[in-house]
Amino acid sequence: MLPYEEALARLLGHVAANPGRPESLALLAAPGAPRRPRWIAGDMAATCSLPPFDNATFDGYAVRAADTAARDGRPAILRLVGQSAAGTAVPPDVGPGQAARIFTGAPLPPGADAVVMQEDCDADQDGTVAVLEPVKPWEGVRFKGEDIKAQELAARVGDLLTPQRLALLLAAGVHHVPLHASPTVALLGTGSELAPAGMAHLAPGQIHESNLGPMAWLCESAGAHVVDARVVPDDPAKIRDAMEAAARGAQVILTAGGASVGDHDHLRSVAVEAGFRIDLWKLALKPGKPFFAGQRDQTLLLGVPGNPVSAFVTTVLMVLPLLRQLAGCPRPAPSTRPGILAAPLANPDPRRHFIRVQLHPDGTVHPTGPQASHLLSTLAPANALVDVPPQTTLPADTVVRAIVW
Repeated sequence: MLPYEEALARLLGHVAANPGRPESLALLAAPGAPRRPRWIAGDMAATCSLPPFDNATFDGYAVRAADTAARDGRPAILRLVGQSAAGTAVPPDVGPGQAARIFTGAPLPPGADAVVMQEDCDADQDGTVAVLEPVKPWEGVRFKGEDIKAQELAARVGDLLTPQRLALLLAAGVHHVPLHASPTVALLGTGSELAPAGMAHLAPGQIHESNLGPMAWLCESAGAHVVDARVVPDDPAKIRDAMEAAARGAQVILTAGGASVGDHDHLRSVAVEAGFRIDLWKLALKPGKPFFAGQRDQTLLLGVPGNPVSAFVTTVLMVLPLLRQLAGCPRPAPSTRPGILAAPLANPDPRRHFIRVQLHPDGTVHPTGPQASHLLSTLAPANALVDVPPQTTLPADTVVRAIVW
């Protein structure tokens, strides 16, 4: 059986030279998007400095700092020469003994080198203002380019496009950004026992299909775009038809069920007949031992077990890193967070066991209950996995790295 790290490295090697073509996103269209993570495909420079001019940090009066010192114990009196508000194109000049009313973000008038907070001033009806608290040069001033200068990088290849990154790009005058294309995914759930979603009553021998919805959710969270999802019975001809239809519309076909070598596991043989080069692996992990990967031209075929818990865990550990790599993520491996076990975690099995846990906000890690691979009731409250080595018990208070999705 393949160790997890070796299997993941081999899988990611399948797609190292197979990224999607970058596309340009108009940032003006971005407020409603993207619904899924997108990674930036090219370095982006600011087209202007941010801020683009020296401006006021707060409401007050633009002054020459040297004019604000008290004289003979009395506050400095300055004559008002106008005002500068946000959007002002040509603020008034401020000369010796003068001041200009100014508002937050407004351009600093020529000649001024500081802003006095309005709470530290007393304006008079005669057009003068008394400065109650002297200021030093450049107090209350935001400098041009203090945030970012024109032609400095506002985004780099591999950066995730986040709301905060979007804010910087827009403020820096960037109107379009190159993004790695979202890989397209078609999901196939196989099994004659599966009743598609929406069926009110089960026929004898049927069970509700429960893999495609969670797998679609996970795939989208990794930057992929799920374009199709369908249930297929254990019929080679129907599996072949569904596989060909999926290949016409998706870069990645992800199957659940039929990944093993049983009499009713037709996926592998059908894929080979359809021209896919298949590599069947047995993974040295629990849950989720059977897994296969294949390729035909530019289409990738991945197969995870049909057991719902195994399908979920294998998708998190194997499929999501591949999709993140296809989507342009520079660090596609599963994310981890530190935690402290609140209770022991035992693994008597000869395989590594990725145990479902709850990682609490306070950093404590709690097992969710019995860990049999058919138990969805202990997957439902989980938000992380802890990798427990074979035939090992991790005692309470052990510091672990929890895999999150």
